Amino acid sequence: MDSKYIDITLKSQNKTLEIGQKHILQLKEAEGLETVETEHSMSDNIQWQGSTIDHKHISYRSIDLTLLDQDVKNAETIRQQVMAFFNPNSAGTLTIDYSGFEREIAYVVKSFKEKDRNLWEPFECMVVLVCEDPYYKSIITESSEISTWIGGLKFPFKLPFHLKRRGEPRVNIINSGHVETPVQIIFKGPAYNPTVRLLQTGEYIRVKRELTSDDTLYIDTTFGVNSVEIERDGVRENAFSAIDWRSDFFQLRVGDNLVEYTTENQLVPQSVEIRFRERYLGA
Repeated sequence: MDSKYIDITLKSQNKTLEIGQKHILQLKEAEGLETVETEHSMSDNIQWQGSTIDHKHISYRSIDLTLLDQDVKNAETIRQQVMAFFNPNSAGTLTIDYSGFEREIAYVVKSFKEKDRNLWEPFECMVVLVCEDPYYKSIITESSEISTWIGGLKFPFKLPFHLKRRGEPRVNIINSGHVETPVQIIFKGPAYNPTVRLLQTGEYIRVKRELTSDDTLYIDTTFGVNSVEIERDGVRENAFSAIDWRSDFFQLRVGDNLVEYTTENQLVPQSVEIRFRERYLGA
């Protein structure tokens, strides 16, 4: 018995549409769920054979789905629901379960077209979705915390016990995805000129500000976001201007990533948390 299967769940504007063998709508055909192609810009070599690759680029992802409803009796009801769901002005999230591996991707609807049929034929339609970000993401957000303080007296306690002591200011984060992925950093003060560094590459982000024990620093290295904010008493303020100009909004490489924090004036933060979602080329 073949254990492979594809189930797709689409969510848009508080509505959900499920597609798969166990659902009313079945997936007849699909294109674009697999890995995307790289576009190349090339120049011919004038005095030698071949060409030179000037630029490589992964464009947006286009997902084409052909959906089928075998229940002729309820075909018109399903047709109305599907047409309303795939409003060309709508956007949403597609989650694919490929034989137990779940990943999701954001989309916008490009087109919806129904196959010509008579009243006694099953309902069938073709949908084209466009994904600006071509990468699938893991369903769960991974989190790694650098333990700034470890140990300490806890009740009930057992002898012997250890006093609270400073933990290692670094953590190894494993990115098991297919490509690099951005991070969200949550840095709880106190700290003076807090810095988070990726040791393998030497890239770092330094914020030239003093954080009190009531302050929390938020850094997001997502392309197009690249934000730095400081929260105090539940209010966030933009602190982008406080970034050291040599800073890099680094991303986690595939495999091991040794991330370290540092502060000046011997201040020790309460905690430093690194959050990320693994990214994949295909489903």
